Amino acid sequence: MIKALFPNKQYSFIHESFLQYISDDVLEIIEEKKTVLKLKKGQVLFHEGVIPTVVYILKKGKVKKYAIGLNGKEHIFYLAGENRILGHHSVLCDETYPHSAACLTDCTFYLIPKHIFFSIIENNQEVLHRLLQNISHEFGVFLNNSKILAQHNVRERTALSIIKLEEFFSEGEIINDGIRLSRKDHSNIVGTSIESLVRVLHDFKEEKVIEIKENVMFIKDMEKLISIANVI
Repeated sequence: MIKALFPNKQYSFIHESFLQYISDDVLEIIEEKKTVLKLKKGQVLFHEGVIPTVVYILKKGKVKKYAIGLNGKEHIFYLAGENRILGHHSVLCDETYPHSAACLTDCTFYLIPKHIFFSIIENNQEVLHRLLQNISHEFGVFLNNSKILAQHNVRERTALSIIKLEEFFSEGEIINDGIRLSRKDHSNIVGTSIESLVRVLHDFKEEKVIEIKENVMFIKDMEKLISIANVI
């Protein structure tokens, strides 16, 4: 569990579900108008630069949001879990996607046409309120993580990433199954090379901060990890 004094909300990928407080009437509209899409782990939901035609609700699985930089390298800036909404930013501002989204696990999505999405938010103030909260949270997390990338070293950034990932992967789970993420994706979250990440993870293992079993990571000393992250 994350220490109470740790400002996890400022950096967390976890936020209230878009569907959590929506009325039954709106849920019925979504159920009636939705199209179901199932994708396998690794498949891309949408690509940067494409014109959006729908809004996505992630019903099952986990998704990464990323931008492509120099030499095709990914920068993963956000992760989304179940019952989160995706693609709405671009639909609201009527622009192409500024980033891509791909599946970290096998996923199931509800696809909601643009005109249905606009009808829902125009006629339901609570939905609009929750949507604005969602967008504001993501923007705050993006700014705080940008600051971390600019001002903290690889060791500190790796420690913070592990704290965030542990919270993300354990959300809603009774038993903590650990962090299941490829070294490539993890390095793209930290903003470093795979080699540098592996070296830092090795140091953390030697210091008994984390444990890695069959490519699954577990936190052994949360307080020390928070201290290393250096964000308090």
